[in-house]
Amino acid sequence: MNAELTKIKKDAYNNEEYVLVPPVDIYETENDFVVKAEMPGVNKDGVNITLDNNELEIIGKINGNLPDEKNLKYSEFNLYNYHRKFNVADTIDRNALKAGLDNGILTLTLPKKEEVKPKKIEVKVEN
Repeated sequence: MNAELTKIKKDAYNNEEYVLVPPVDIYETENDFVVKAEMPGVNKDGVNITLDNNELEIIGKINGNLPDEKNLKYSEFNLYNYHRKFNVADTIDRNALKAGLDNGILTLTLPKKEEVKPKKIEVKVEN
């Protein structure tokens, strides 16, 4: 994982939170855009995905604790939440979005609207 640690404004009181910007892969198929985001430690209940206007926002909340600190002698382990935003085109079918989470990998499927999908044109031979 090669995530970037960044600071975001969390609320109306200007409180800030450190979050990881999860690395992503984005694929385009004939029918969909697929976004894969690496978010280890996040379970299904910790994922919040919104699409508002053309802004896709992914938030992943860690639902775990640090190891028992009573016997801890040295630590480099930190738990951070995840946050990432993207601008998406108007060509996305907003009523058919799908998301799945498997082993820390969030997969978002953003189907294209029918009118922007490639159309095969049949060539007819005229006599």
